[in-house]
Amino acid sequence: MMEASVRKALEEAREKKALSYEFYNKLLKVVSDLSTKELIKDLMEQKKKHQEIIEQALETGSLDNLGLDVSCRWKGLGIGKGVKPEVVTGELTVQDVLLIAIRYEDNSVKYYEELSEKFKGTPAGEVFFKLASDEACHRNDVQRMYDDIVNLEN
Repeated sequence: MMEASVRKALEEAREKKALSYEFYNKLLKVVSDLSTKELIKDLMEQKKKHQEIIEQALETGSLDNLGLDVSCRWKGLGIGKGVKPEVVTGELTVQDVLLIAIRYEDNSVKYYEELSEKFKGTPAGEVFFKLASDEACHRNDVQRMYDDIVNLEN
């Protein structure tokens, strides 16, 4: 049986994934660049998949199936450090949208790293470490895309 503090953390993580999905859904509506749209759709798919895995763990009371497939743990490029998450509006450029997405993913990395520390040495700690790693991958994908766009324009 899952302890109450782990269950509460997973419920919050599930909610965070749902909010991330909604965030990217809003971004999708303001972006016209097709490659950016594809990346956003991919991120949305991953968020949805993780939300379902977390939901299953909550339903079964077991962390056994939370072995998320994470293959990267890279340091970010530092892009988006000074950007605060904003309301997404139609006037944003693709660069603006990507900077907001970078900041959003960066906040998610920090959130899961904090949970990983809180539950360090437990199966839950490992799960939150994997979620932090996954969010770092998302951030880095968006940073690379931002970097490509900036380099194209210069």
